[in-house]
Amino acid sequence: MKNKLLLAAFQIPHNFHSELGMYFEQLPVDPYIDGDYRLRGYSRYQKKGDSYTRLPHTPFCQSSNINRLVGDVQRDFSPMDEHIDHTDELQHLLRSFAEYTLGGEDGVIEAHQIRVTCDAQQAGNPAPEGIHQDGFNFVGICCLKRQDISGGNTKIFTDSEGEDLHINTVLEEGQFIIFNDQRYYHYVSETLSEQQGKKGVRDVFVFTA
Repeated sequence: MKNKLLLAAFQIPHNFHSELGMYFEQLPVDPYIDGDYRLRGYSRYQKKGDSYTRLPHTPFCQSSNINRLVGDVQRDFSPMDEHIDHTDELQHLLRSFAEYTLGGEDGVIEAHQIRVTCDAQQAGNPAPEGIHQDGFNFVGICCLKRQDISGGNTKIFTDSEGEDLHINTVLEEGQFIIFNDQRYYHYVSETLSEQQGKKGVRDVFVFTA
C-alpha cells in the first residue's frame, strides 16, 4: 500500500442529504443480522473517463478473521438504486474518497448504503460485529442524516480490544471521515431514540478501497 494516509475528516456540501436522502427510503432490511433495524444496499464502482461507473453486482464477503459475526458468508445485498449513480452528489462522494485513498489509480470502490433505525422498543446497532477492521486499505464513513437519535458515536482505536481509543466523536450530518483500515480499528455505538413515539434514523455511506 503506497498511500500512507492515516486519517482525514471534512465537510460535504449541505444540500447532499436533500438530494440523496430519497434513496434511503426504499432500502431493504439487511437479512444477515437479527432484527429489522438495519437497512442496506451495496454496489461497486470504478472510474471510467470522468465519472464512476457501477461494476457488475457481486455478493459481499469478509473473512471470519475480520468479521466475527458473519465472516465467510456470501452476503448478497440488494444493489443500490441505479439512478443514484447519475447524481452529482454520489459522484462527488466517490471522487472525494478516491482522491484520499487511490492516489490517482483507477481502483475499485465498494459502497455500502446503510440506514439504522431505533425506537422505544429497540436500539439501533450500526456495528453488531463489535470493534473491527473491514479488511481493506481504507474506509470512509459519510453521515447523511441523524434524526431523533442520541448515541451513534464513531470510535477509532489503535488496538482490537478497545483499550487504546484514538477518536470518539459523533459524525454529524454532512461529515465525512476516512481512515487507514490497516492501522486502525473502528466501532459505532448504539443509537437510541430521542423522542418518545418517534423512530430515530441514521443514514450513512460506507466506502472501502
